[in-house]
Amino acid sequence: MWNKIIIVALLAFTLNFGVTAADRLAVSEPVGKGGVSATEIEALWGMLESSVGGGYELISRSALQQMMTEIGLTVSSDLVNLDSAQKARMGELKTVQYILTSTIGKFGTRFNISLMVIDASTGGIDANKSASATVNSLDELADKLKDMLKEMGIGREPKFSGMSAILAPEIKTTNTPAYLGEDFNVGLENALLSNKIRLHNLQSVGKILTQNKISNLYEVEPAMFIRIGELLRVDFLVQASINRFSVENKKEYVKSSKRTIERHLGNIDGNIRIISTKTGEVIASIPFRQRVDFDDIDDDTDDWVATDYGKFLIDKGLSQVIAKVISALK
Repeated sequence: MWNKIIIVALLAFTLNFGVTAADRLAVSEPVGKGGVSATEIEALWGMLESSVGGGYELISRSALQQMMTEIGLTVSSDLVNLDSAQKARMGELKTVQYILTSTIGKFGTRFNISLMVIDASTGGIDANKSASATVNSLDELADKLKDMLKEMGIGREPKFSGMSAILAPEIKTTNTPAYLGEDFNVGLENALLSNKIRLHNLQSVGKILTQNKISNLYEVEPAMFIRIGELLRVDFLVQASINRFSVENKKEYVKSSKRTIERHLGNIDGNIRIISTKTGEVIASIPFRQRVDFDDIDDDTDDWVATDYGKFLIDKGLSQVIAKVISALK
């Protein structure tokens, strides 16, 4: 009986305490070269600290400074040039397992950045955890930094909250009205919101992508959709392709009444893609095709102008496809 109790107690202790804590990682102050300002160094330091993840526990700057003081270091650049005595002392410290070091320099107007990880138990540089890049601005660096850290195995996975974003549609047909793209997306947004689909603000999506010089969205690689997802912090991207959009006036001669009448016919077709920002892959492509004979509708069209016919056609096209889009996003 007592043997069973002891075994159960040991098992409980193992389950509660057998899982090791996350490895502690410190981010040292970036080393600036070639005219990099203190403000730019501080900006990079903050970017690195906010982007660390991958299961690591980030320790504070003060804890790192205390550790460096204990082994006789004063500046971050000394971390990559440790002598044998300092390496031996690092092995005695339990405050941190890894230290992320970085250098940033300027060449003209461009920034060069290098990242390395030091194993604090040995003082040696981990050859598998290093990366470098050249960028035009700190904004561009902020975008690239996430991918660099992920490749090194210390990047923070983006955490989204069940939101989606609508991208500008690709309009393949010619001679279309100027309002087509905007009205299609506004109608799509209203329909999704009314069905409780959470969306990134439609107006700000274009601004964010423009600021990051992202365009031609219908032809980009999956990696770009992943990046867009991180920028917008959304799980799914919704993008329409409109292959045909036309409103025609057709004149027909009616023999019985010996007069010519005008008929308005509308056609719209295309598809809506749903893209996962986790993989960058298209998870659904939903086609739509709608033909409208405006003489058959209940609305009074006597005083309609071309824009009225076009906007009605957009609404009809969306009504055909919206239920499938909602289903794909839920």
